[in-house]
Amino acid sequence: MAVQRHSEGTSATPFRLDAPWISLVKAAFAWCAVIAMVVAAWRAWPFLASAWGGAAPVQLLSAVMLWAATHFVSPGFTVLVLGRDRPIGYRSALVVHASRLPAKYIPGGIWHMVSRVADFRELGHQRPALVDFVLLENLVAAVFALGSGAGLLWFFGNTQWGDGLAVISILGLAGLAFLPWGLRLITRSLRTFPMGRYARLLILTALFWTLASSAFVAFLGGFESQLSDASRPAIYGTYLFSWGAGFVAFFAPQGIGVFEVVSGKLLEGQLELGRAVALMATFRIIVLAGDLLAWAGVFLFFRRYSVR
Repeated sequence: MAVQRHSEGTSATPFRLDAPWISLVKAAFAWCAVIAMVVAAWRAWPFLASAWGGAAPVQLLSAVMLWAATHFVSPGFTVLVLGRDRPIGYRSALVVHASRLPAKYIPGGIWHMVSRVADFRELGHQRPALVDFVLLENLVAAVFALGSGAGLLWFFGNTQWGDGLAVISILGLAGLAFLPWGLRLITRSLRTFPMGRYARLLILTALFWTLASSAFVAFLGGFESQLSDASRPAIYGTYLFSWGAGFVAFFAPQGIGVFEVVSGKLLEGQLELGRAVALMATFRIIVLAGDLLAWAGVFLFFRRYSVR
């Protein structure tokens, strides 16, 4: 997929998210990250076996359900962004989103987005709206996660990164306020995203991250004996900030490796780093189970319907 800048009477060379060099860098890093996490898990295997053996099933099931619930919030974002130019129903957005979830697991980390954009294009949505969709979905999510996560860690976290977290939090939350104008600069377009719709996007983003970070909190709650002294707001902040850091590291597909190391480092006071990283890596089991649950649920419910 190409993301191209638009302006009156000008053209620019498109920046391709699936450019060969980007795919190569991501693939190389992904393999290195996977190998490193496998080694960490192998070295921490007695700890992981003990932790998972004593984990609370209700907490883990709650984490899966909360993660699955995020997939029913994301289509609302699509409706608000693409619906600005051409109406799209929630059901259509949900079917596209859920049916393309398996593409998340294709190496490269971009194929869920690429496949959805292709579907929306088939439904008649034009390039300017699709560019807005790609940029807003990614930038709003990342800036919100970094800003709010850094803020929670700043106030509640037991970390040495206090001053840096304060700066990231202030810049991130301020960046959300100016993002619609920044979008015009990035795309070199005269299009202005309506502030009413943008406010609703922020509400949906807050709901999405509340569910996603609650899934992480529920997951770690299943290992309470290992993290008995951890502050709950700090755990919320740990997830949000670590996910944001993984997103900024564009070379890491779905933040693989970066999320685990950053979150493990932030929880290092509760566990030694190697064990923390290994435990964080197993959260991806929850994510996979939640993705499968949402995909199967939508497929079974809407199997007789098209997206149109």
